Amino acid sequence: MISISIVIATYNSAKTLKQTLDSIRYQTYKNLVVIIVDGLSNDGTMNIVREYSDTVKKCISERDTGIYNAFNKGIDLATGDYTCFIGSDDCYYNYTVFDTIVKKMSNFEDAYSFGVVGINGSTLLENHYKIKCTNEEIFSGNMIPHPGLLFKTDILKKYKFNESNKIISDYEFLLRYIIDGGKIQFYDIPLVYFSEDGISSSNIGSENWINRLTEHISLLNRFGLQKYAKNHIDLFFPITQLDSISYHFRCIQKIIRSKFGISDSYKKYFKFWKRHHCNLKKCRWCGRN
Repeated sequence: MISISIVIATYNSAKTLKQTLDSIRYQTYKNLVVIIVDGLSNDGTMNIVREYSDTVKKCISERDTGIYNAFNKGIDLATGDYTCFIGSDDCYYNYTVFDTIVKKMSNFEDAYSFGVVGINGSTLLENHYKIKCTNEEIFSGNMIPHPGLLFKTDILKKYKFNESNKIISDYEFLLRYIIDGGKIQFYDIPLVYFSEDGISSSNIGSENWINRLTEHISLLNRFGLQKYAKNHIDLFFPITQLDSISYHFRCIQKIIRSKFGISDSYKKYFKFWKRHHCNLKKCRWCGRN
């Protein structure tokens, strides 16, 4: 039976952590080892960890230098065949999702990518992220959402994360893995509900957005991938502009839908506009805290 280590980095995560751990506690697949790496929280996070002692198998709470430092500590503690990461404000898609994905992992590929569904904390609309990318697309700036990725643990221990980056060490890890000939097996099966309110989800012109763009360009130059830098910049601007247009269009669409209704076929075609709904016992987006 495949064993999976789940690393969760926490810092003052008391408002959301129960939802994350609850989505693991009731998984039908039991060969999961949950690792909490806490950065000395002072808001009751550790009380929640103790409340879920049946779920959390390993925990350390000590000062760290950032999320990638915490991730690397988690990698050091990981013992499963595979390791994955989930944010302390994210949760798993349903209680049978690990049973579902493990059936797809029977050939023991080095890395797997599964679906990630983003949720906007303001509109509660779902965004189904693209998970299948060619190497060319990744070099041009597309990033496979890391909550949907599972790597063999020994591969993570080999590469680890570059702690000098502020935002994009998961992208650098992916680049190094692919440049060395690494392959990823893609399956369009939703694995994680992902909060879009985090550090990587920044508006155009913000400090985080500028840091992210700067780090990406520097990274491409360092790996001799300068020819992809323009593609990456071009990718950033249409997406951010589209997000702004899309937000206003969604507001108009919501008004029209509430007034005139909407056909089932239209709903299916525009499924990325669907308002979030799930059957998890705890879900802050559904109002079950």
